[in-house]
Amino acid sequence: MRFVKKIAVVLLAILLVLCSVSIAASAEGETGSITINLTADRNKGLYPGDIITFTINIANDFNYTAMRWPVMFTTKAFELVTVDNGSDTDVGNVKGYGALAGAESVLESAVLPSTAEAFGGTYAKTTYSGLLIQWTAGTTAAGLAYYNEPAGSNCITFQLRVKDAPTVTSGKVIIPTTTQCKNFFYYQGIADPSDASTIYKMNSTTCTVNSTGETISVYKVSASISPKTGSDTVIDEERGYIYGFTTTAKDFMSLDEDVIANHITCEGGATYELETNDAGCYSTGAKLKAFDANGKSIGEYELVVFGDINGDSVTDASDVAVLIDAYLYIPEWSWEEVDSNATMFSCDTNVDGLVTADDYAAIEIAMMVEGYIDQTYTEGVDVIYF
Repeated sequence: MRFVKKIAVVLLAILLVLCSVSIAASAEGETGSITINLTADRNKGLYPGDIITFTINIANDFNYTAMRWPVMFTTKAFELVTVDNGSDTDVGNVKGYGALAGAESVLESAVLPSTAEAFGGTYAKTTYSGLLIQWTAGTTAAGLAYYNEPAGSNCITFQLRVKDAPTVTSGKVIIPTTTQCKNFFYYQGIADPSDASTIYKMNSTTCTVNSTGETISVYKVSASISPKTGSDTVIDEERGYIYGFTTTAKDFMSLDEDVIANHITCEGGATYELETNDAGCYSTGAKLKAFDANGKSIGEYELVVFGDINGDSVTDASDVAVLIDAYLYIPEWSWEEVDSNATMFSCDTNVDGLVTADDYAAIEIAMMVEGYIDQTYTEGVDVIYF
């Protein structure tokens, strides 16, 4: 109820301001034009909960003392950040600045009323919502202020939030100039800046209005990487490992970019980059770095191929040597737990949390090409014989 009352107060204030500005004599016959360009600070890669700022640039050829227009946006994608934050004078996320604010502006905003003019035809309420933006000039010692920027000036910003569960993959934000919305446009000005006694009220006939909008891409889900359906791949968020590259086990654990891509699915516009390990291979110790569509990091992982301990994409005597060092805990292998890094983790072929002679035996069988090491990291299973 308080929110509805707030909107009613704002709309009433707009009406009263317009009436007060019109106390001077009014006249018809003047013509003018106004171009309202709307731009977004980002146009792709928006996720649920993201806030996007829009800027309105106004260019005109008349000395405007009052302006009002609607802004429409796709309801299935966006919502207003706020229009009611506990103050009768604070207009929430709508701000005036630049030349407009410099003209002693009064800026108000409110949710568009549910009327046929706002939501008829093209702008059905089931598809669009919106806000009403109003600017009225203040007064100075020289008289009534006005707005005149033929080259245009960034004047107003407002913010929208991507809904928590958007049901579309893009949303429109527009300033409509159609017949349905014409009653929401209001333009008033003075022909002679030195004489504010005669005020001209523009209408859809005497004022030509042009506007631009934005179409914004949104994602229905947050950016993430996950195992491809049907694969045995595991993305271990706790340890920061990716393992379970089962399709390569019989090929002596040789991984490349294509093989990795067959095990990983990217969602919500996510991407990833691969970095080889010290051996120059995509095996144990190599890194996978994941990003959202804006390039923000969403995770960094080490690849693990069980049995390929030194990460050179083969299982041979060099892996056995490293495993023996780990088993004996010589100084350079001083970790207390087997999952403390990818190299130690790759030693644990039978999933008992230890590096023991059983792991040595499994690697020896793979080295002799009598079988291959199971990559599903299943407890009690280490070698699958040919």
